[in-house]
Amino acid sequence: MIDHAKLFILCSSILGLTACMTNSPRASTQVEQEGSQVSVISSNGEDGTEESGTWANEIAEFRDFLAEFRRENKVLSFSVAVLKDGEIIMMETIGWQDHDAEEPTVPETSYLVASITKTFTAATLLAMDADGHIDLDADFTSLSDWDQRCAWMTSSGIIFGGGVMDDGRKIEAPICDGPISLRHVLQNRVQGTPGTSFFYNPVVFGRLSNWVEENTDRSWRDWMRHYVLNPAGMDRAAAGWRDADGAAALTNLAPPFKHAPEDADGIEPSPLPNPELNASSGVIASVLDLVQYSNALDDGLILTPTLREEMWTPPIDANGTVAPYANGWFVQNWSDHRLVWHSGWWPDAYAGIFLKAPDDGWALIALGNTDGIRHEIDTLTKAQIERSPLPAKFLEVFVEAAIE
Repeated sequence: MIDHAKLFILCSSILGLTACMTNSPRASTQVEQEGSQVSVISSNGEDGTEESGTWANEIAEFRDFLAEFRRENKVLSFSVAVLKDGEIIMMETIGWQDHDAEEPTVPETSYLVASITKTFTAATLLAMDADGHIDLDADFTSLSDWDQRCAWMTSSGIIFGGGVMDDGRKIEAPICDGPISLRHVLQNRVQGTPGTSFFYNPVVFGRLSNWVEENTDRSWRDWMRHYVLNPAGMDRAAAGWRDADGAAALTNLAPPFKHAPEDADGIEPSPLPNPELNASSGVIASVLDLVQYSNALDDGLILTPTLREEMWTPPIDANGTVAPYANGWFVQNWSDHRLVWHSGWWPDAYAGIFLKAPDDGWALIALGNTDGIRHEIDTLTKAQIERSPLPAKFLEVFVEAAIE
């Protein structure tokens, strides 16, 4: 007797969830996750809707690209979703979570999403400010250990403490005696005179959670769950590895691997990066979790439309140009399409991309348990996601070629 459940899991790991759903004896256009549902449009039109077959050619092209991209960049466990107007038109869960090919990647496979966490932080802080729990214009440098940490950072030799980049650009050091507002930190505008220009500084950004805990009566995890994870119905995601409410994410975590050219298959197990939650990183989630997150943002379940637009509206730099970073999100205009996004990267472990074209209704989510998804682009001073091969292909195939 055929075990259809096992057959479905095996199929989805090789061909992708959408393809397998239409060949399964239990074919469905819904994926359930802890009581909430995200709609999936079958790529071959078997659900009977006209739109389901609209993107069949694009899906086939992108699926072929993903398979080759995974091989070239050695992403052992690879989860990708493409959304149009909140519906999953394509989901690929490719590869294996382990070196022995015994644990296939499934939709529930989770990853450390690294700096994608910053988008969760932005929503949490904007909501807290709107509700009067904090003031985003408060002085961040009142943090109890700021003087010590800033002194270390500015004398450490790391670029976040000031210095000269490889191309000769001089980066000013943060001014340790402040004041620097929470908003300046949230917008990564702390180098030199606070609020004058963007420079991505995850070291300072990460301390936002410490400031909140020192100035409120709840933990950072509690605030993030209250304002983001719970409203989005993300019951299986974890706000850091100590989050008992997100135990499912820990159970389904794909262990990290790093590239090892000397090995036959080019990868080897890697130590787990810091899984603690702070404002910069720590969320552990699956591609399905981030689908729920994306839709909750669109539907106003996390922030009102007004606050959401505030989150995605970049400030103006001192030289009069629009900054490439708003509040916890990179923002840019690409071929007359507004893009908001964040990447995540734990070196030799995990990488991910969360990209939305909100005015067009498109979103791309990609997660992996090596850092092969990452591509070398300047994210310290610019927003140029189109220079990264995976999002570039998504933009070309779906957003730029969108059928009116």
